[in-house]
Amino acid sequence: MELTPGPNMVWLALLSARQGRRAGFAATLGIALGLGLLALAAVFGLAQLVAEYPLLYQGICLTGVAFMVWLAWDAWRDPADQASWANSVQQTSRLAFLRGLLINVLNAKAAMFFLTVLPNFIDPQRAITQQYLLLTGIYLSIATAIHVILVLGGNRLGRLVIKQAHSTAVRAVSALALLGVAAWMLAKL
Repeated sequence: MELTPGPNMVWLALLSARQGRRAGFAATLGIALGLGLLALAAVFGLAQLVAEYPLLYQGICLTGVAFMVWLAWDAWRDPADQASWANSVQQTSRLAFLRGLLINVLNAKAAMFFLTVLPNFIDPQRAITQQYLLLTGIYLSIATAIHVILVLGGNRLGRLVIKQAHSTAVRAVSALALLGVAAWMLAKL
């Protein structure tokens, strides 16, 4: 499932290409935390609430789409227009972490995984919480490994192919790719 296209893949590769490994790894940590929070929500029944109220689910999905559109706008903006506090390496990493976290807290695909797929691997005759936590740990390990590969690949692409990561063409491609993900997410509603 983690190899299917989703909000993380495009954004993480583009982020790593434009801002480097450090930002990519910070985003990977944010993504892992967001996925972990979704898993905990499923374990403790909060995700079931979202499943039972379609309007709440749609609202979360639309918020995720809106956030992807905002990320596209942020990718398109001229770097000179961006806030100066985001220019330091530490603050860029902090921002990447927070964005990774937010993207995944609003990731409908991941939420549905924890609601619909993961329960199929739970034995109701055994301790359910421990099974959820073990399976979540396995899932997070696989997802994080894939995200690290994306960061390394995106960073390499950034170094080898994109010499000027802030050029208009690169910003346009980044923004269009993120808008494509937003459109894909919207079509899944």
